[in-house]
Amino acid sequence: MSFTDYLKKLPLINRLISLLGVDKAIFYTVLGVGWSSIAGVIGIFFIINYLTIVEQGYWYTFLSLGALTVFAELGFTTIITQFISHEYAHLTEMNGTLYGEESRLDRTVSLVKFSFKFYLVVTLIAFLILSIIGVIFLMHSTNNIQLLIAWVFYSFTGAFMLLVSLLGSILRGFNKVERVQKIITLTGFASSIAMWSALYNNFSLFALAIGGIVNIILSLILFFSSSRTLWSQIFRFKVIGKYNWLKETLPLQWRYAISWTSGYFIFQFMVPVAMFYAGAVTAGKVGLALVMVRAVQSMASSWGMTKVPHFNILVAQKRRNDLDNLFNTIQWQSLFMYIIVSIAFILIVFFIFPLINWNTRILPVDQIIILLLAEGVNLVIFNWAYYLRSHKQEPYVRISVLNAILTAVAVWASFYLFSSTFYALCGYLVVQLIILIPARRIFIIKRKEYEDGKIGY
Repeated sequence: MSFTDYLKKLPLINRLISLLGVDKAIFYTVLGVGWSSIAGVIGIFFIINYLTIVEQGYWYTFLSLGALTVFAELGFTTIITQFISHEYAHLTEMNGTLYGEESRLDRTVSLVKFSFKFYLVVTLIAFLILSIIGVIFLMHSTNNIQLLIAWVFYSFTGAFMLLVSLLGSILRGFNKVERVQKIITLTGFASSIAMWSALYNNFSLFALAIGGIVNIILSLILFFSSSRTLWSQIFRFKVIGKYNWLKETLPLQWRYAISWTSGYFIFQFMVPVAMFYAGAVTAGKVGLALVMVRAVQSMASSWGMTKVPHFNILVAQKRRNDLDNLFNTIQWQSLFMYIIVSIAFILIVFFIFPLINWNTRILPVDQIIILLLAEGVNLVIFNWAYYLRSHKQEPYVRISVLNAILTAVAVWASFYLFSSTFYALCGYLVVQLIILIPARRIFIIKRKEYEDGKIGY
């Protein structure tokens, strides 16, 4: 009996699980995010005790700069999940083997093989982007060769993780979300242990790369071994047809590219700007707050994110009532969880952190509340995006660009003119509230168009 099956035998827990719609995919996702949150707290202990306050600033700057992989990935894994799900909707699977019309099977396998070839190029591009841009940026504040070498190693692991994430996106496309989330949780646990051990043994900033290497190796082993029959069928299958997947995905790819690039300036821009204008200490506090708040948001996003393949399949099968009912349910469930966990997080920061002197390493409670409000707005928009993108569309391109520009200007001006984190966070919240209005309008309009069969942007 699995742990989730055991929980369902407890009356109160079973009632709560039914109310919140917690299936196995959500359970393992929340478990993974929960572990990430716990790991974040344990990680704070190691960061505070084994890194200087200046090294803490570089630690979180590394993490933010590492997100530059978005300029190489550009949302391609999301597209792969969507396209595979739409093909998989017309296939059946028994004991790990795919069955269905030969043409459908041929297209599906061809798409998977195309994605591997494409991502080998993406991984190389990502490494070049990360290492070169990161070194140039870091040399503004340091000439420490050891620190720059640590960044190059971290760049390599960050780039290679893109190839690992492709494996997960392919399996999600085949609606194996539960399996993927199990693996992500397990590898997250192992990489955290490796990173903490490296910090304890004074590997300093190299600990990030060490954790990444462990994650990569274990992920490759588990992703392939957990679906051995499926991978064997894919790799042995001889594709007959000629498909121009680049041409098919390009109309959506450039929209995702703009949205994902914009996402960097929306979600990752604050820490490097804080480092540049306010120094490593402020950057460390901002980085720690962002990591913890976004862990809360990631947990709540599990309700929508785990249903993406199911959304795609329902769209392909034209089951609109089922799609809308599922979406409406996960919307209120995710918001409810976000509110509950946010309140718990605020209480912990307010009452517990001062007792262990961690309040000096993170932003004040009032600023954390502002950040939680902003990320709550983003959670709503994320759920709308999951729904709309399941139609192989990206209607939030213009919204993403506008959000990126306004956020970048607000954050840059706050630090450049006032060296103020408070102003930066207030500006970020105001921008998200402004963006919420057109995002809602687009959601209503596009949803109606899809219902009427007018799928298009």
